[in-house]
Amino acid sequence: MIISGGASVEGRVKKVGAVFLLALLLSLQFGIVQETKALTENATSITFRRAVVAWYDERGRLQMNVIWVNKTIDFANLTNTSCPCHNSSSCTSNLTTNVNVSVVTLYNMTEKHEQLLFLGINFYNESFNYTMYALVYKAERSQYNFTLVTRILTDKIHGGYWIYLTTMNIAPNDEGRVVPVGDTIITADNLTLSEYYWTLNKVLMKLRRGDETNWVWGRTAYELRHLSHLVRLKLSEYDQYRTIGVSVSMDSLTACEFMLNPLIYIKFICTQPEAPSWVIVGACCASLYAIVIGCTAACVLSGGAACIACIAGGVFGSWASLSGCYGYCPSMQVCVYALGFIKVKCGTLW
Repeated sequence: MIISGGASVEGRVKKVGAVFLLALLLSLQFGIVQETKALTENATSITFRRAVVAWYDERGRLQMNVIWVNKTIDFANLTNTSCPCHNSSSCTSNLTTNVNVSVVTLYNMTEKHEQLLFLGINFYNESFNYTMYALVYKAERSQYNFTLVTRILTDKIHGGYWIYLTTMNIAPNDEGRVVPVGDTIITADNLTLSEYYWTLNKVLMKLRRGDETNWVWGRTAYELRHLSHLVRLKLSEYDQYRTIGVSVSMDSLTACEFMLNPLIYIKFICTQPEAPSWVIVGACCASLYAIVIGCTAACVLSGGAACIACIAGGVFGSWASLSGCYGYCPSMQVCVYALGFIKVKCGTLW
């Protein structure tokens, strides 16, 4: 329930509640860049229908590359699958061991039917220090409940934001409007946080046309427009940095990057780019994401080698959809990372 009240800015470190926040963030295992879902709390599975790469062309017009995925994730099976690393001395050490967490509430707006939180989260120990942010938005409407969580990873080396990772869910009160599906959107432009939400709204408005998601994505788009305005007006201090959804280009290498959970990242690195980065993003990332979704269990539960083997098999089976990607990037590598910068395993796909 959302408690009524006013907006306030707080700077207190909240160690009580840090476990709850971490549990919330760690539970969103499929928040890659932006995932929109229409589920109730009783749902046990979800079908990921489409992977979308969105960008603006030189005239400022929204462009989209849509790849149909249609893969179903059964949450019960993922939860009950045993991990071969349990009780094994050969496995990577637990990255969460001896890491302290402090959570600072930077902004809290609580009204009768809405709540907006902006949190600063610091992970640290004697040799490690990393800060990220989290935006949590909830809305209770007469026809549905809406929840959104954005994790904003920061650039530890250069400062500013590194990537936005958002999961949102709309739960209609009318069971007849429930659609147990999800769409994933990859934004390929440098956007502020408010621009990011506005862009997601525009993408969903296009996806809903003539589709079974028309009602749920229409309401979701409304909430995104509203949230974009709130961020611009109430969180202007944190709406200055620009970042992209999933693709990064550095040292002449272009990469698609997907986050399976807050610890595990999959990076596709083009070691021989023959087109601008945005062209490679449009040609490669949606198809590669569809393969990653199919390898979720192997990557999350079985470790780096099994993850890469699964992805390689997926590339072989989906080569027709990757032929355009190969034309722009004739040499592609995949790497599994922990925490985004600790390399676990790499392999060459082609």
